[in-house]
Amino acid sequence: MKKMAMVVIVGMIIFTLSSCGQTKNLEDNQANIKSSMTGLGDAEGKVQKTQNDNSASSADTNLTDKANNDGQIKKDDELEKLIGEYDYLSDYGIGKLIIEKTDYGYDISDYESESSYRFLADSSNIETIENNRIYIKYPEQVFSDDTVIFSYYILEYSTDEINVYYRKSTQEEAQFLYHATKKNAEDTDK
Repeated sequence: MKKMAMVVIVGMIIFTLSSCGQTKNLEDNQANIKSSMTGLGDAEGKVQKTQNDNSASSADTNLTDKANNDGQIKKDDELEKLIGEYDYLSDYGIGKLIIEKTDYGYDISDYESESSYRFLADSSNIETIENNRIYIKYPEQVFSDDTVIFSYYILEYSTDEINVYYRKSTQEEAQFLYHATKKNAEDTDK
């Protein structure tokens, strides 16, 4: 029995000593594994962030290109055809609707008389162009707290004529304002 107890005690001592050695090694190994995993995680996160940033920027570029190819070029093409000065009868005499190209796009100006205007807009105010109609969202009033009240103009155009409509909100029926005719080169020379 003494031999058996001695074998058990020696076995426990050897087991304990070998376990202690392994525990030290396991802790070291776990620390090494954790630090290398952290390094991998950081690198993985950086790679993922870079991939996400690249994906997002290429998606933004694709959307911008598509908008420029589909929307802006169409706006520019349509407005290019309409450049000129148009006359119409107003309560104050002869009004002028002028569409002109500038360094920043296109300006659309509606002068009821020489001293007053109905609206002054540029191509950034254009919401859409479809079915020979230009839909303009015009900031009619801007308050100091940045509240904006919009009104809406619709320019319905053909070769040398534009009908102008107005509405206070998108839910309201558009009201006809006037019919403008393009001045030709002979009228401009006079």
